[in-house]
Amino acid sequence: MEKTAKTVEFQKTGFVKTLILTGQVTRLIVYIVTGILVSLFLILGVLSMLGIINIFIGPVDFFVFALLSGAGLYGMYEAMRVRRIAKIDAIFPDFIRDLAESRRAGMTFTKAILFASKGNYGILTPEIQKISQQVSWGGSVTEALIAFSKRVNTKSIRRTISLIVEASNSGGNVADVLDVAAKDAREIKMLEAERRTNMASYVVVIYVGMFVFLAIVLILCTSFIPAMVGGEGNRGMAGLMGGGGGGISQKDISGMFYLACLVQAFGSALVAGVFEDGQFSSSIKHIFIMVLLTWLSFKMLLGV
Repeated sequence: MEKTAKTVEFQKTGFVKTLILTGQVTRLIVYIVTGILVSLFLILGVLSMLGIINIFIGPVDFFVFALLSGAGLYGMYEAMRVRRIAKIDAIFPDFIRDLAESRRAGMTFTKAILFASKGNYGILTPEIQKISQQVSWGGSVTEALIAFSKRVNTKSIRRTISLIVEASNSGGNVADVLDVAAKDAREIKMLEAERRTNMASYVVVIYVGMFVFLAIVLILCTSFIPAMVGGEGNRGMAGLMGGGGGGISQKDISGMFYLACLVQAFGSALVAGVFEDGQFSSSIKHIFIMVLLTWLSFKMLLGV
């Protein structure tokens, strides 16, 4: 029993240490706050649909607020994280090159990392210091490098760390592998920048298409629809839609267009994020921008 208690205590300490080393505490806080806000707005939306609460905004607005709060908080955190990772990717090859030089000077891999942690690598310096701390606390170099790759979580760094770990485990010339890995990381960074530049035009086209669709719908709702639902136009539209006379209002039609524009903005944002860098996580900031502009346009111009 005593051994089991010590094991549990060690596991708890390891979990806390892992959170600190991997920088997941901030991510966990963002997840909790985002989850609370999204859940709150979803509950209010459901209560509004059931008629339990009745305030000046409708249930659709609560669902929009849930989407905006989730996309806003997490999207801002994700955008800052991606920007930070991009800076790390830019300077990471210099760190690998310095490790190769230290290895050629006769240092062990552990000493090379400890020596590199005293240098200045800009935004990458705290990450290198975390690797050094994990090694100095008794962790292996392989585990520290793998934890670093998971923490930063970019294709370039995961690929490079994988090469280094395999070379270290196989007993090959690690210095030469480090030089090749540094060159490979630079080439991958250049290819990603080129891809992002080429795909930027497609993202612009998606935004233009969304704004054109939104503008057309707003013009219909402010000029064409009011004329159609008034007088003879109302009875004609009701007949076309299979209803009796006077059963259709401008608010009902505008509400349907409102939902259509929200769905279109959400779908366009997903596509824009995938086009940008091939990841759905990049769609979050586009979801926030497009859905927010759609909501503001209908609220300010139509009061839906």
